Amino acid sequence: MKPVINKTSKTILEDNKISIAIMSSFAILTLQYLILIYFNLIGTPSAYRIQLISKIVVGFFYIIALPTVLRRNKFKFLAVFFISIFIFLLNFLLFNENWIFLKDVIFPYFFTCLPSLIYSYSISDWNVLESVMKKTSLLVFIIGSIIGILVFSNRASIGTYSMAFSYYMLLPTIVHIDEFLEKFTFKSIFVVSVSLIIILALGSRGAILCVGVFVILKLIQMGKKLSYKTIFIYVIILFLIATFLLLFDTILQNLYDFLLQFGIRSRSIALFLRDDVHLSGRDRLYEDMIQEILDNPVFGIGLAGDRRVIGGYSHNIFIEVISDFGIIIGGILVLVLAIISYQTLFSQNKMLSNFIVIWFCIGAVSLMVSGSYLTEFKFWIFLGLAIKSLRTSKKQILKSLN
Repeated sequence: MKPVINKTSKTILEDNKISIAIMSSFAILTLQYLILIYFNLIGTPSAYRIQLISKIVVGFFYIIALPTVLRRNKFKFLAVFFISIFIFLLNFLLFNENWIFLKDVIFPYFFTCLPSLIYSYSISDWNVLESVMKKTSLLVFIIGSIIGILVFSNRASIGTYSMAFSYYMLLPTIVHIDEFLEKFTFKSIFVVSVSLIIILALGSRGAILCVGVFVILKLIQMGKKLSYKTIFIYVIILFLIATFLLLFDTILQNLYDFLLQFGIRSRSIALFLRDDVHLSGRDRLYEDMIQEILDNPVFGIGLAGDRRVIGGYSHNIFIEVISDFGIIIGGILVLVLAIISYQTLFSQNKMLSNFIVIWFCIGAVSLMVSGSYLTEFKFWIFLGLAIKSLRTSKKQILKSLN
């Protein structure tokens, strides 16, 4: 990845602070999860204290980078927070019944999501972010592998499965799939193989969806500029896909039986082996939320209204946004998001679009089946980078990419 603007030593140092702040959550959350499962603290008062310490550590990195962010985008920083506060207050007045649920998203939204948006937008040299991102992905992979070893050796338990853990492992998986398709290194093969096994064995199908979308988008990008190397990689990938599809049930069944030897009953593999498509109750949630939208088409049901109606989030960003703001405003917001995503994902600049694809699959794809945009900081990192790429002039980008 090349820088978005001309780089100086000061710019690199400042961008490094911002990048570390952005990526710190990935490493700290994975480390926090390791501590919680190793000492069997999930659901205990000690877990709350550890989570509080984790937030303080991440906040420390954000505070260090704050002066730089304010110097670069002070007006945007204040404007984003002012608009968000206004929207929350308006929702408090119009949808007071949601307040008990809205209070739960105040901290993640204002202290992780919005800062992630502004901080990622404030990075001038994307080379720096990419460097920090790769180092963080290796750190997350090491911690995640330790967790995998502990679970496989029955020294720790995560329960039936862990959606959070599988999404933590997305970073090393996608970063090294990208490296594999670009450079074909043995390190990338190893990291991807181990990460995918961990996700399949211990995680959710949503993370597999993110990986699948990334591979598809990456292959589309590579297909724009065919070379002998690209054709060779295409042939290998198509052969592997064809083999996997032909032996799909056999491969998954053997893997499931193998994991059983370690006392692991992979929920994801079990669901993949079903004859029917199992949506884990999402179809009913979608039906209920769509009905709520039809019953409240103009203003919607307000922020966090889905928590009040169905007892949790909508499991789909489009349904959640439209239910929060109504068909007109919500539809416009969804359309704007779709346009931003399309223009950046399929930009003529390959290096630029490739970076956006990585973050789209890490931060946005999962929101189509799980999570909430009000609490998912990775989505806001993607959004900040995407908006920055659109606002940076094409001439400036091309100059910096030379």
